[in-house]
Formats: sequence, C-alpha cells, structure tokens
Amino acid sequence: MRKVWGIFLLVFALQVTSAQSINAFIEKGLRENDISKKLPPLDTLIAMAKDFSPFLKVTVSEQQYRDGVVSAEQRAWLEYINFEAGYNYGIFDNLSNSQIAGDPQSQTLFSTEQSRYNVGVSLRLPLSAIINRKARIKSAKGESEKARFETQVAEVELEQKVVELYNDLLKRHRLFFISGSIVDNFRVQSIRAEKDFANGVINITEYTRLQQMLNQATMNFELQRSDFISSVMALENIIGTDLNI
Repeated sequence: MRKVWGIFLLVFALQVTSAQSINAFIEKGLRENDISKKLPPLDTLIAMAKDFSPFLKVTVSEQQYRDGVVSAEQRAWLEYINFEAGYNYGIFDNLSNSQIAGDPQSQTLFSTEQSRYNVGVSLRLPLSAIINRKARIKSAKGESEKARFETQVAEVELEQKVVELYNDLLKRHRLFFISGSIVDNFRVQSIRAEKDFANGVINITEYTRLQQMLNQATMNFELQRSDFISSVMALENIIGTDLNI
C-alpha cells in the first residue's frame, strides 16, 4: 500500500512539474512576443483614427457650416444696403461761373460735351429684419454650439473605440499564442503516444484520447487565429492604415 501511494505521489509531482514548466514556457514566450512593442503607441493610434475617421469629418464639417451660418446671420443686414452708380456721356447745359456766384443778370446757359458720373447708397431695412435679427443669430449660435458638442462626443467615442480595439488585439494575440503553444505540446505528446502505442505501453483508448485532444487543440488554434486576424483588421479599418504585423 505504501509502495502504491509513493508511486501516486511521484506521478502527481511529475504532472505538476510538467504543468509548471509549460506555464513558464508560455509566460516567457508571451514576454518575448509582446505585440504591443510592435504596435504604434496608443495615443498615436488615436490621432491616426481622428485624421482618418469619415464620421468625425462629417461632424467637423457640420460644425464649420454652422459657424458660417452664424457669420451670415450677423451680416444679414448688409443685404438691405443698395449701392447705385451711373455713367452718362453727352452734351449738357451748365451754369456759368457768374450764375454760380449768384449774378441775376446772367441768364444764359452754355452747353458742353461732358461725361457725368453719379454714385449713391441707400438703406431699406424692413421692420421684421430688425425684430427677428437677434433671434436668428441666437438660434444660429445654438446650432453651432450643438455641432461643436457633437464633434467632441464623436471624438470621445472614437477614442474609446480605438482603446477597446487595441486591448482586444492584445488579448486575441495572447490567446492565439497560448493556443499555438498548447498545440505544440500536444503534438509532442502525440509523437510519444504513437511510439508508446506501437510498443504496447498504452492501449488504443488512451492513444485515441490523446489524438482527440490534439485535434481539439488544433481547432481551437484555428479559431484563435481567425479572431486575431479579425481584431487586426478591425483596428486597421478604424485608423485607416496597415499595421504590418
């Protein structure tokens, strides 16, 4: 009984040691293959996303348009100012210098060939324009302020999305690497199991179980690889450029 118990403890110790060795290998591999070192800094990714984002460009354009409406409303009164100018050429009757001086004896006009210009400015401001001007300007400023807040909200939402995709990429890469390490471990076990099965060390049931575990690990590896590629593409789409990883 003591002999059996001793063998059990030995096997358990070997399994624990093997698990610890695998975990240490994975942790070392994750440190050596830290994908965050291959990515641009997070603030750079956010800046790239802001420069590229079509949605953000729409909100910025809307804000610029609303600012223009405010300026237009503030200058709307200029529409009621009329500038008139005229030009005439011909023979015109003119007063003499003595007539201009007020000589009542001089009554004769003299005619000369001349060019004449006339310029005038007039202002016709409807009462409604005076009453409604302040209200229209206030309304335009309100719309402009609303557009500015919408731009700020869009920027915050975009920053949060980039952070979310960035962290998701890091997580997917870790899972992808871990699943690859598990597959490698099961492949080693599979090779050993084939030799043990051929030598009669293990039976067909144990051999089949190990093969099924390898197949399951391989399927999980492919799923993790697909998720990792998708997360890379999602981050690339939002920043508008390839990450080349």
